[in-house]
Amino acid sequence: MTTCHVHIGLPKTGSTTFQKTLHVNADTLAPHMTVINRITFGPQRQGLLRAHAHIRNTAATGIDLGLLQTHLETALEAPLSQIAQDRPVLITDEGLCGPHPGQFTEHTGVLPAVDASLNALAAVLPQGRTVFHIVTRDHARWVRSLYNQAVKQTRYTGSLEDFTATLPPGFDITAHIRNLCSAHSDKDIRIHPMEGSNLFPGQQILLDCGLPAGTLATLTIPERENPSWSHPMLQAMRVINSADIDEKTRNVLRKEFTRQRGLFQDH
Repeated sequence: MTTCHVHIGLPKTGSTTFQKTLHVNADTLAPHMTVINRITFGPQRQGLLRAHAHIRNTAATGIDLGLLQTHLETALEAPLSQIAQDRPVLITDEGLCGPHPGQFTEHTGVLPAVDASLNALAAVLPQGRTVFHIVTRDHARWVRSLYNQAVKQTRYTGSLEDFTATLPPGFDITAHIRNLCSAHSDKDIRIHPMEGSNLFPGQQILLDCGLPAGTLATLTIPERENPSWSHPMLQAMRVINSADIDEKTRNVLRKEFTRQRGLFQDH
């Protein structure tokens, strides 16, 4: 019987690089697993987008588990019905964790949808044959990455210290995930520290799906996605964020900063 492996996050742990690696190596992976990838999702993408929208719109007030489950059923029913029964399925979508600090202007908490998504997916996917995978990251580096995105994407003007102060007092992502696993002890949840990957983030997920280590070593690894900006780049962008300019102009400047990143190195 088919086992479903679900990569559900965390955000800012190399998810886009992982998903692009799956995409560019699709032919190599196909004999070993069926991949349902958020960046290459087919006609059922609307169901997935509705799930994301529901999470974003209700994260602060309370997610309707039944409605989220319905959206996920719509998104996954067709692709799961067409899969080969002799190989595992890998689903990857870190958006199901919910908005993370720094993703949008409004702050809706830290990974507010993880509990609901785990329960909804467990109800939709084969019982007893679903494995959840969470890629984690050193807490300080994770927060810096969140801050990086806040400055790049949301006109955030504060310092790293200001941003850190918006998190719950004493919050630590490692302890948070440990508590999450304890609360969902009825599920098979596997934790993969990002720092333990020598090829690309999430590589252990593919090994857990049964990919031979020799095949893993031959995969084409795309250029890293969303690399963090240097301190001078962030300082310059904070000035831009505070300026009275329209969003189109701001985006042009942001893209130019990225293109000229060699001029903004830390000293």
